[in-house]
Amino acid sequence: MTSKNKTSSVPVDEGTIEQVSDSAWERDDRPDRFYDKIRQDPIAAARFESVLAEIAEHQATLTQVRKAKSLTQTTIGQLLDMDQSEVSRLERRSDMLLSTLRSFIQAAGGDLQLVATFPDSEPVQLLVGKAEPAD
Repeated sequence: MTSKNKTSSVPVDEGTIEQVSDSAWERDDRPDRFYDKIRQDPIAAARFESVLAEIAEHQATLTQVRKAKSLTQTTIGQLLDMDQSEVSRLERRSDMLLSTLRSFIQAAGGDLQLVATFPDSEPVQLLVGKAEPAD
């Protein structure tokens, strides 16, 4: 049972575990089965690979960003006041503070922008670490 909270447009699930039927737990949505179905259809497989390639064109690691700007780890390190070895570790991290990421991108000459996407509305640019506008 899903209803909308009167003060928000975010759906709220008000069901309890006792209200969920046993058959609801039997769904098999494993990604590998989805990919297997796509690979069985040559047209779907080609489209899927095309979409993955398009996504890859718009993604980059910190190492790729630095190299695309023809910068060395030493140069980035000097700009961030850290050793080259620290830059190397930073480029391999999977989790970091937004302020660290922002500093790295700024050192490479860019500007970090965060965008949240929602299925039912337009994307929203997040202002992280900036003063909230007055209401």
